[in-house]
Amino acid sequence: MFVSDTHLPQVLPPAAYTDQAWFERELEAVLRPAWWAVALAQELPGEGSFVTFDHLDGPVLLRRSGGRIHAYRNVCPHRLAKLTAKSCGTCPVLRCEYHGWEFDESGATRRIPEAPNFRPLEKGRLGLDRLRVEMVGAVVFLSFVADAPSVRDWLGAEEYARIADGIPSSAFPIWRQDYDVPVNWKVLVENSLESYHVGTVHAGSIGASPGEDDCRHELWDGGSRFTVRSPASTWVGLKGRVARWLGNTGSPDYSHSHIHPGLLRVSIDLGGGFQSVVPTGPRSCRMVYRSVIGQSGTNRIGDFLARRMAASELAVWKRVVDEDLAIVPLVQAGLESPTHPGTGLISRREERITHFQRWLLARLGGNAAGADAVRQGVFTANGAASRSAQGSIP
Repeated sequence: MFVSDTHLPQVLPPAAYTDQAWFERELEAVLRPAWWAVALAQELPGEGSFVTFDHLDGPVLLRRSGGRIHAYRNVCPHRLAKLTAKSCGTCPVLRCEYHGWEFDESGATRRIPEAPNFRPLEKGRLGLDRLRVEMVGAVVFLSFVADAPSVRDWLGAEEYARIADGIPSSAFPIWRQDYDVPVNWKVLVENSLESYHVGTVHAGSIGASPGEDDCRHELWDGGSRFTVRSPASTWVGLKGRVARWLGNTGSPDYSHSHIHPGLLRVSIDLGGGFQSVVPTGPRSCRMVYRSVIGQSGTNRIGDFLARRMAASELAVWKRVVDEDLAIVPLVQAGLESPTHPGTGLISRREERITHFQRWLLARLGGNAAGADAVRQGVFTANGAASRSAQGSIP
């Protein structure tokens, strides 16, 4: 069932999806303070294995050392070059490829070629910037803020447990994909927060939008959850049996939770995964997908069947993603129009969007009382409109 009894407002103005000043305000108040799901532990399988990527606050390098995963800014303190441009690999020593500076797992300088040429150089003065890393099951979470609360506190106890149980370190990865998308990050987030578009965009892959009686919306400060009842069928029953062989006693229903600002945690009977939407500019973002299935390691028939079933469903899911990626640029193009036919309207089925927008507005200095004012223009610290010209944050 849905939570709201009536339709809801589109709280954010179009400028929230295009304006550089608005985006910079989001970076400072909402995006940098968040935890980000960036990888699976299985992507760093052995000692010295590493992966690199560009993220919200610059280039990052993850590396396994001493049985743990560590994170560093992928920038050498010597001449500020990237340590490496390789996307992944294995290195016995953390070493800059430009001049050969070496670092230990704490990020401290371990060896400097021709070190006497740098006299006087205080020991420990130049080292790598370390970033915070915490694990939840197999998911690697990254924070750019040293004093951020723990990832458990950020997720909440229930979602923390859902990720740990649904994406365990023993799971088998079946999909790893990153997409660069030419839309504001909120366009992708809001697309995942509603099932209203299913009957049009996904008519060929999913079918009609699920009925209200088959849906359940749950809202809380900082997130929301969508659950849809799986129809009774031979296929669903067989998947449930295989899932039980693998020790998964969870529901066969599809469920996903959105943890604001950009994490989508997905749960199915055979496994789970996550989608992370990483803003890269006011009109661009990156989508990070990781999916796994349960793996018993002792039931070979169950493992084999689970992989075959997951591959079949994954093909459908990839088609769904392609359909979304084809439609969201139209949303961005409409938002960038210099004029609009109105301020927008949100249906009860789309209520999680208004919930998300109000959450974002509150953290940018507005509040629910100022929502109507924000739709018309810029808000001040107390949520009142300061002007209605462009909708930018001063």
